[in-house]
Amino acid sequence: MPTLALPLGLLLAHLPAASAQEVTPLDLGLLRNSEVSVVQKLAYSKEKRSEIGVTVGVMPFDVYTWAPMANGTFTLHRTETFGFEGSLGGGYGLKTGTYRELEGPAYGIAPEAYRFLGRAGLAVEWSPIYAKMNWKGSRIFHHDVYGVLGLNASLEQSVLPDGSLAVAPGVTAGVGARIFRGPHTAIRVELRDDVILEQRDLTSTMAVKQNVWVAAGLSWFSKGE
Repeated sequence: MPTLALPLGLLLAHLPAASAQEVTPLDLGLLRNSEVSVVQKLAYSKEKRSEIGVTVGVMPFDVYTWAPMANGTFTLHRTETFGFEGSLGGGYGLKTGTYRELEGPAYGIAPEAYRFLGRAGLAVEWSPIYAKMNWKGSRIFHHDVYGVLGLNASLEQSVLPDGSLAVAPGVTAGVGARIFRGPHTAIRVELRDDVILEQRDLTSTMAVKQNVWVAAGLSWFSKGE
């Protein structure tokens, strides 16, 4: 028995090596990008969910007025990349240092400027980017980047003593990002431009005005399906 066991053990030890040597690797050749697809389940999905967002910001770029403001949004996300948004915002335009200097005793000129009071809009949202970022090697943040384009109307008031009001239609466009804090909340930052066509009473003219604003706030998502 010991005489048979030794050759049998040697044979068994040799078999795996022999089998491995007989395996021929499969060479797929060079793969093009179009032939490679990645299927990944997103950690924080937006598809078929609604989102309520609240941001606060400022319109700092007008020569004659600047305005602290707040804006609220309600978005229906049809897919991960496409959704419909309704928005409503308000604030109050204040005179800039340039305007106060012009209307002061040195110049005595009061330009016909209009201050921001409120806005409402409808837009489509496109979110082509979803990504993860590593913060100092210790935390992972999931975020997306989106753009919006739509129609809006702004309510404005003349800063001149007559205080005439103007309802100005226009278009709205912007970009933003969400940083997800969990499945139901996210931090959001935005840059938007409301381009409006405004009828000005004193000079009886039409003026194109850009209300560019930056804002940051929070979003809350529904549970979804």
